[in-house]
Amino acid sequence: MYDKLLYFLIGLLITMPVAAQTPKEVLKNGHFELGLEEFSSDYQYNEVCAPGNFSLTKRAVQAYKDFLSVQGGDHTSGYGFYLVANADGESNKRIWYTEVTVVPNALYSFETFFCNVFKLQPPKTNFDFETADLAGNDPVIRVKINGEIIAEEKDFYHLYRWVRCSAEWYSGGYSGKIVLSIENTNTSRFGNDIALDDISFKYIQTMPTGYVAPKYNSMVAKEYKHHITPEKRSWLELKSQQDSVGQGVYTLHQKPKPKKTEIKSDSIPIVLPQRVVMKDLMFVQSKADLLPEARNQLDMVVLWLQKDTTVRIRFIGHTDNVGDPMLNIKLSEERVAAVKNYLVSKGIAADRIETIGYGGAYPIADNYREETRRLNRRVEMEIIEQKK
Repeated sequence: MYDKLLYFLIGLLITMPVAAQTPKEVLKNGHFELGLEEFSSDYQYNEVCAPGNFSLTKRAVQAYKDFLSVQGGDHTSGYGFYLVANADGESNKRIWYTEVTVVPNALYSFETFFCNVFKLQPPKTNFDFETADLAGNDPVIRVKINGEIIAEEKDFYHLYRWVRCSAEWYSGGYSGKIVLSIENTNTSRFGNDIALDDISFKYIQTMPTGYVAPKYNSMVAKEYKHHITPEKRSWLELKSQQDSVGQGVYTLHQKPKPKKTEIKSDSIPIVLPQRVVMKDLMFVQSKADLLPEARNQLDMVVLWLQKDTTVRIRFIGHTDNVGDPMLNIKLSEERVAAVKNYLVSKGIAADRIETIGYGGAYPIADNYREETRRLNRRVEMEIIEQKK
């Protein structure tokens, strides 16, 4: 009887499912709610966040005169602390680093949220916000463990909204203390000042014997313009996911360098600009409803797209800076969506048209007077593909 009971218990142990492991947070102050504890920086701490300094703040605009605050407040709770760092042009400086203890042969997950807090300067032309000196000079963060790069990401958008950077890391033979660090690899002194929040490093699980970690595949932002192969290219997308304060968090995708585009009319080649402002494309005030004169201009676009069926285009919506910035972004998105819907209703395939809305983030004129402010309320049309 005793032997039967023993075998029964052994059978239970053999067949009993292993409980799933719950990820365990390793960091103690990734939210910065404990102030300056549990981390270090190669920048100097100062409440006035001049070049070469970092600060903890609830509103970046209060930390330095050239900053603007992150929309919606800090990523943790809406209006708690986050870290801001002011670039000073020096390379190999860590914004944030700390020592953590790891176990060998284990999988860990890293995550942080960051964005550019530099006060946006009006671009010189409609095109400059993607290649400009100040407006486009955005931070590129690099995450390292003991000098090994595990993640890189860039804030392309400069919309003062949190951008997510994440990675998985396999500890392999590492055991004990390791150094986890975050750098801003853009070393320009101007325009790439950065906010960081919600840095997380979690133990996921110990891996089976013989596990081989996948190789790190670099997504270096500096390669986006020149070194991404055609098969790896994807057009710029803006995806919004919910975070703890209900604001959008951007997921970044590679953006290729624009191609020179031309179409032929009879025997005379006509070189088209990469992007044009559609001056007659007007809407009902504060709404996404097209005015009749707007339809006239769009009908010309329909004729062009019907004539050249290889063209793909993108409509880019902008507003002035009056009102809630988040509502302005929403309005600009709704307006270009209305433009796309009109073209689709005329028989143009939906997959030939992309849309994106930036709200009031990229003005081409000052917003202090109505006669110039109205220039910022615009829709631009961009050719993104055309086969020869």
